Amino acid sequence: MQTLETVRRLGEIDRELILDLMNKFFARQVADDIDGMLALVAPEIVCFPNTTWRHARYPRRIVGKEALREALHQRHINYVLQETVVRRILIDGDQAAAHRTKTLRERGGGAAYTFDCVDFLRFRDALIVEICELPDGSAYDAVIHFPH
Repeated sequence: MQTLETVRRLGEIDRELILDLMNKFFARQVADDIDGMLALVAPEIVCFPNTTWRHARYPRRIVGKEALREALHQRHINYVLQETVVRRILIDGDQAAAHRTKTLRERGGGAAYTFDCVDFLRFRDALIVEICELPDGSAYDAVIHFPH
């Protein structure tokens, strides 16, 4: 039987692992390192994509590493993530939410836009098993008005 202190320590280890995993994932996203991002996700990853991105619309969830790789490549064709600033992270058990401010640059015209988003992630066995990113409403306006 585990003592309350043991359970508390295990929780702290899990929190540190989750925080480290999230920071690595976000850093690799900014570095445009898709293979590095995929190294941090489970083979059965599920991504619940937001459909506000004009040239990369997904009518259903994305399942599996190869499907996620293709979706990330499609997004990176039009947009470069220049910066992400993590404002706050909330971790609860095997789940986490992150509030970030991101700056995207459109590859064709070079216009940049900064907006906030919230990411929801779920973890298992030191890997990300679910991802959902929800940009604020201004991101939609920016993306549909980028010159293409």
